[in-house]
Amino acid sequence: MTLMIDKNKIFQLFVDGKEIEDDKTKQEIKDFMNGPYAKIGMFVKLIQNHEIFHKKLEKFLKQEQPDYNVESTKEASEYTVYHRAWSYIKQINLDQKDDINAIINFNPKIFLKTLDSAIQFFESYEEYEKCAHIYKIKEIVKAV
Repeated sequence: MTLMIDKNKIFQLFVDGKEIEDDKTKQEIKDFMNGPYAKIGMFVKLIQNHEIFHKKLEKFLKQEQPDYNVESTKEASEYTVYHRAWSYIKQINLDQKDDINAIINFNPKIFLKTLDSAIQFFESYEEYEKCAHIYKIKEIVKAV
């Protein structure tokens, strides 16, 4: 039986930035971070934060007008972020009930937007195996 942590109570595990000494709590955190909900969350947050970063960077660069190629920088950081995000989402096993539940329980509007963005990115590099896995997840989200 898999231990399921209530995603809405996860932040109660952290006490004012102090180090947690309780072994049971440490194990609960470790179990949560190794679980499908955290992996989906990391996938989504990496891509979302990357988009926010680019908007702020673009605004900054318009003001500062630096002497380097903005597009090359954006392309390199996108490549790094999407492949790191892939390292999380590829661990979602569509044959596991807990993984399916995590997909179903994630915010569908945000998740679908992020999945679409990842599919678009990997299509541009012709990494269709990655697109296929992400597409299967997207179909589950849309079915809910």
